[in-house]
Amino acid sequence: MNFAERLADIRACMQEEKLDLILGVHDGGHFIEKPNPVMVLSGFKSLGPAAALLHADGAIDLIVTPHWDAERAAELCPDAHVVGADDVVDGALAKIRNSAGVGTSGLRVLPYGIASRFAAALPSARSADKLVFDAARTKTSEEIANARAAARIAERGYERLIEIARPDMSEDELAVELKWHMKTLGAEDNFLLVCASPHNRAVQPSTGRRLQAGDIILAEITPSCGGQLTQICRTVVIGEPSDELVRKYRLVVHAMDQGIAAARPGVAVAEVCRAINAVLEAEGYGEYCHPPHIRRRGHGLGFASVRPGDVALDNKTVLAPDMLFMIHPNQYLPETGYLLCGEPVLLTEHGAAPLTQQKAALAAVAG
Repeated sequence: MNFAERLADIRACMQEEKLDLILGVHDGGHFIEKPNPVMVLSGFKSLGPAAALLHADGAIDLIVTPHWDAERAAELCPDAHVVGADDVVDGALAKIRNSAGVGTSGLRVLPYGIASRFAAALPSARSADKLVFDAARTKTSEEIANARAAARIAERGYERLIEIARPDMSEDELAVELKWHMKTLGAEDNFLLVCASPHNRAVQPSTGRRLQAGDIILAEITPSCGGQLTQICRTVVIGEPSDELVRKYRLVVHAMDQGIAAARPGVAVAEVCRAINAVLEAEGYGEYCHPPHIRRRGHGLGFASVRPGDVALDNKTVLAPDMLFMIHPNQYLPETGYLLCGEPVLLTEHGAAPLTQQKAALAAVAG
């Protein structure tokens, strides 16, 4: 599927829903779990609040702030009518002649100051979130290509971690080095979590704590390329790993492998989670397969749409080819602490295909 075909699907749904216009709005605050209807409708990743208006005839108005970013938007979105604005609400509303037959997307995650103004100006508008994000549940060929590029960057970032991590280096220093390295490789954003401890309770943002021999480094590396995120989850020990740590890490990798094997077209996302849990439950870790120890076994990869959503027991979404998501057991075990292990996968007709070239394996650096 390409971008034009996605828009054609959305317009067909608009006709069924008797919508003359879809207004998608985003506040410019990009986050790994925050869907972006402006990217779905226009392909544009904004610097500030932005709006995309898709008309029933296929015309697209793109309102961008700050106003001087219109030049970049016009270059990236040549088929859209781009307007630079100082206020996204005023700019978008100026393009709406009749509030009847308007669907809105993205309002529920907007700051109140923006969402309330749209709601007041368009009292008869209906939510089109499901329409917009369901249409983007599978990735376009361009998004898939960008995901593959981001996966390469993530793996190069992990290689850099192995190369430079050493005792007495702070977590913050390591995180900054990794972010900068991946930026030089083409990452526009990177939602990076790096922390270390002899016994981690969870993965979390870096601090000024200095690395020590015996630490287990957790790295959740999530660069974006062309507005598409990809993530890898990795674990590194400083010094020689204990036999127990080696065994337990192999266990979580095995659980991940079973989750990947379970991910097939026509299967509910919940079954992927269940396959991962079954491996750990068989080893006596059933208690640790549920909150507060674990919430999910993976998630969708935005920015545009985060479908198919969380890899969790309550997610009944049925998997389909060209869905892109993470599978990560990321498990706390009482003997070793929290361990990270995860791959981005693209669903094909035959199953889930990891985008990475090297599967997660416990690594060690000199202590």
